[in-house]
Amino acid sequence: MNADAQSQRPNYGIDAPDVVRRFIVIGILGVVCGYIAGELAGHGRLGWMRWLVVPLWCIGITFFIQGLVMLWGSKVGKLRLRDKVIASIPWRGDEIVLDVGCGHGLMLIAAAKQLKTGKAIGVDLWQAEDQAGNSPEATQHNIRLENVAAKIELKDGDARKLEFADNTFDVILSSWALHNIYDQAGRATALREIVRVLKPGGRLVIIDIRHVPEYAKVLEESHMFEIKQSGPNFLFVIPTLTLMASKPT
Repeated sequence: MNADAQSQRPNYGIDAPDVVRRFIVIGILGVVCGYIAGELAGHGRLGWMRWLVVPLWCIGITFFIQGLVMLWGSKVGKLRLRDKVIASIPWRGDEIVLDVGCGHGLMLIAAAKQLKTGKAIGVDLWQAEDQAGNSPEATQHNIRLENVAAKIELKDGDARKLEFADNTFDVILSSWALHNIYDQAGRATALREIVRVLKPGGRLVIIDIRHVPEYAKVLEESHMFEIKQSGPNFLFVIPTLTLMASKPT
């Protein structure tokens, strides 16, 4: 496929790019070092190194496979999970939707495609360490390619201080984002902000690789109901869990 054709396809980013790169490099180094150890042992030099061959190969292959699985998760797995989650929401078409930590627009764009008269808003801090090439411009490019520009608005925003009025959104989505808030108090603040801006009767869907039971506890304390956890899904090696909840009317 040429570069022009690739540029016409949405790119939803590689998640945790530094981790993926590190795993693949460690994997290659492990296999190479195992090969070198075998060669040195086989030529009568440093014979004790034969004991390193299998461990080095095992370590290398394990890291390399994990890197490939994470790459597959970014390019294929998360799109499949997105489709499943979006299909589980009973859309009317007039919803006001918020995607917290929207990144390249994976969930945001899929939600916008369900709307007729509604609107979808994506907020993010656009941190490149969380997703390769993460920027508003990259997201806008995907939005244009998916023909949903009229239904979407992007904003710079921190989940811990959402610049929206109480009871604004019918549906709030957040995927692989809240775990990037590293302190527990900050994650709890973000969840309470999400509950605040969700309308009574509104639906919340969180997809993440860490802290999901913690999220469920905060949502319960915030008087959310119909709290349901599904998964695990191993598209990023670490189990991905999906949490759904509703706000009382």
